[in-house]
Amino acid sequence: MNLSSTYLNQITDPLTSTVSSPKLDLIQQTWNHIAQRYLDRIASNRILAGRVRAIRLLAVHDAIQSVIDPGNGHIYKDISEGSSIEAAYAAAVKASHDVLAQVFSDSSDREDLADLLEESLALIGKEDEKAAGLFTGAESARSYIRSFIPLLINFRAPKRQPIRVAHKLALSSGGGGFW
Repeated sequence: MNLSSTYLNQITDPLTSTVSSPKLDLIQQTWNHIAQRYLDRIASNRILAGRVRAIRLLAVHDAIQSVIDPGNGHIYKDISEGSSIEAAYAAAVKASHDVLAQVFSDSSDREDLADLLEESLALIGKEDEKAAGLFTGAESARSYIRSFIPLLINFRAPKRQPIRVAHKLALSSGGGGFW
């Protein structure tokens, strides 16, 4: 999967311009902002932030594709029970939420994300389409998390010890002749 985040943004952004409901446009813009706000907290670890961003965008992409163009996702290829823009947005919001909640697992973060999810979903009127989208988004996020969890867990490189510390450790372990 060699997709740039610019390309993924282009894939997920067209819905903003084609949807006639300002409420639904606002949902997408809101979750992009929410994701960025959380990613800014880990910006010092560029590798992890980039991985989370990519996984979130891919999960959102496949969730939307499952609704509007079934079978054309990258990893999640199931066909959604929903077929409307409302289902696509519910899927996108749920996928975004679930990926972020996997990484930002502190109880206060999860409560905040759950409240934001609830607020966003309250703006979607069609309950059956919302439910279908929620299921699709959750499954898309789950498939990406399952596929890429090693990248999220092993994101920290081992700390390199300064040479003097390594030298002291070598001497204390009986390896004095080496230095």
